[in-house]
Amino acid sequence: MFKIQRKIVYAIEAVIDIALNSGTKPVQNISIADRQGIPKRYLEQTLQLLVKNNILVGSRGPRGGYILARERRKIFLSEIIRSVDVENKKKNKGLSDLSKKVISPMIKDLTKKCLNSFETVSVDEICRIAKKKNVQPLSERKVDFDI
Repeated sequence: MFKIQRKIVYAIEAVIDIALNSGTKPVQNISIADRQGIPKRYLEQTLQLLVKNNILVGSRGPRGGYILARERRKIFLSEIIRSVDVENKKKNKGLSDLSKKVISPMIKDLTKKCLNSFETVSVDEICRIAKKKNVQPLSERKVDFDI
């Protein structure tokens, strides 16, 4: 079974979290990290890649944070994956002839097919699925204070 890189999962979680929680205000990375259990050091790098690839817009300052760069129905999982999936620069180094000529190209082709299947899955669709499964945005959660 293939395993999706954790940084890809973090990126998808972060974008969906922002889509669910942004409203009129940017979502701060600390809030995302706390809600999704993402280590803060990885999250900030991931968010910067998403800004660089025009999936998110970042703002600085005490009320800064991140919002979606476009409508959530116009952002697709394939874009998020491509933004953070930095391929290994040491292509084919140390691989056998069989791996270089047969196995690696086959895996590359399968990966491309898999990625193409994410071309049709939008952030909006994931948000609707989350809502059906009762994943509530922070703004809709009941807050209980003890003083």
